[in-house]
Amino acid sequence: MKSMFANLTKDDFGGSSRRARAAASRQRVHALFYEIQLAIHDGNRVKVAYLMAELAEATAQKNRAPVRCD
Repeated sequence: MKSMFANLTKDDFGGSSRRARAAASRQRVHALFYEIQLAIHDGNRVKVAYLMAELAEATAQKNRAPVRCD
């Protein structure tokens, strides 16, 4: 029984790695940037505003400070 689990590491149990999550986040930001460029080219200001808000949210998640309720 012990030999079945001898080659496992903690990464085998943790789900996606930090590097995979960072890559997925980076891909989302690039996709949003591309969609913003297309919306600007098409002159769709409503879509640009919506996508800019999405981009701001996607990039602010790492740097967001905790909110104090005093």
